[in-house]
Amino acid sequence: MPIDSKRETFKPGMEWERALDDIAYIKDLAAELGGPERIERQHRGGRYTIRERVEKFVDPGSFFEAGPLVGAAEYDQDGNLCEFIPGAYVMGLAEINGRPVAVGGDDFTISGGSPHNVHKGPRQFTQPLALQYGIPYVQLVEGVGHSSKSDETQGHMGLPAGQQWWMHAELLRRVPVAAGIMGSVAGAPAAYALMSHFTVMVKGQSQIFPSGPPVVRRAIGEQMDKEELGGAKRHVHESGQVDNEAESEEDAFDQIRQFLSYLPNTTNDVAPRVETGDPPDRRPEELLTIMPTERRRGYDPRKLIKLTVDNGEFFEMRRYYGGSLITGFARFDGYSVGIIGNDPQVLAGAMNGDAADKYTHFVDLCDTFNLPMVIFLDMPGFMLGSRAESQATMRRGVRALIASAEAEVPKVEFAVRKSYGVAADAPHSIGQPNGLNLRFGWPAGEWGGIPIEGGVAAAYRREIEAAPDPDAHREMIENRLLRLRSPFKAAHHGDVVDLIDPRDTRMLACKFVKLAQPLLAKLAQRPKRAVRP
Repeated sequence: MPIDSKRETFKPGMEWERALDDIAYIKDLAAELGGPERIERQHRGGRYTIRERVEKFVDPGSFFEAGPLVGAAEYDQDGNLCEFIPGAYVMGLAEINGRPVAVGGDDFTISGGSPHNVHKGPRQFTQPLALQYGIPYVQLVEGVGHSSKSDETQGHMGLPAGQQWWMHAELLRRVPVAAGIMGSVAGAPAAYALMSHFTVMVKGQSQIFPSGPPVVRRAIGEQMDKEELGGAKRHVHESGQVDNEAESEEDAFDQIRQFLSYLPNTTNDVAPRVETGDPPDRRPEELLTIMPTERRRGYDPRKLIKLTVDNGEFFEMRRYYGGSLITGFARFDGYSVGIIGNDPQVLAGAMNGDAADKYTHFVDLCDTFNLPMVIFLDMPGFMLGSRAESQATMRRGVRALIASAEAEVPKVEFAVRKSYGVAADAPHSIGQPNGLNLRFGWPAGEWGGIPIEGGVAAAYRREIEAAPDPDAHREMIENRLLRLRSPFKAAHHGDVVDLIDPRDTRMLACKFVKLAQPLLAKLAQRPKRAVRP
């Protein structure tokens, strides 16, 4: 933006007050972003500017900006500033509910967040600060990555060096990383956003892709708008590339705050206890009747979880992807935990390939941040059929088994109903040679190597086919075996620590999550690897 040509810039020999005036003047210029017209265009699109986003996201008055004077500056022959374009990235240190965080985001009002004549980014301050000080790192992303104008300015098209990625990988290994995808995001900013432990995009406003519609159309001739190509329907509901969707920018900010609230500052810490005011010995009466007596009827698994956790507060991740599996965070007696459950209303709770990937990622996340897991198991096994086979369900399911076996954080499992086959072994797996998976059974529990109906059809096929009435004979065998599925008989053989009144679920979870805290403090000192998105 042009500068008042009559303004004389500070020079040696002038009073220091003039230097301070010039500092304030240039900061004011930077605060104008791309200028009133481009700010208005941002607002017309229903989007806040990056400075407005930071102001709304962090605690009032807590933001300390780094690099506000960075930008493309031109001086005349007398050394006076005649033009200044701010760097298109706003970053600094702030607090969320009194907790320090490093935060930064793209200024889309300046060349779509990708100015060709000045380079300013998180590697200059926010990422090193998050690593060295051990605080969460938050990205509010709305940028288009590399600009062809940059190549023209430099006079050549360089070979990408790939040097920027190591710090992102190190962040994933060391501190919580969250990203809000606030508008259209392409190229490197898209990759930056996805190199996070939690991602959220705004429904109808955010899109993410390697390259946008013009490049796609030019490259492969496929024509679609940016929402069809990379909107929330595509990446939250279908691909699972982004964890959650938000109704508004404020909702996205709130989801990031909630996510961070459950995690410690670093992977070498344990999440602090929060006083929730919910008694650990509370006995939710509704748990006694939430499970239907008819084993083929469904129930509301999220209600079950919310009845059990502190104050019914449950922060769910990836609700719309791999829907037969439920993952999220909650607290028991004020202690943070990872929650895993099954939704019998989606694929009867069976594990398909998407659910297996979702399970693997979440278990790795909990293990990396030293969060014990509380599991509400109702798993009839792997999803069956040709579609499941085409999706490599078993191979993806084996990854879930490996993740669970490698995870060293304690698990407290409640077998609320079904537990069949290899898929159900994932929650059962223990992460250490001397580890202990605390398993409690509900009276509705039924467990085995294979569901009775399918097992009978396979094992007794010839006998059924030879019977005068095959259907009646199959039903007779099924009823005979159903008598063996009693949870009491399983408890007699030590399959569970105890068969419990469902109303005691919360009390037991609180007890063992509290007992796990000294072990978690030891596990926090383990070397960690980056959680893969």
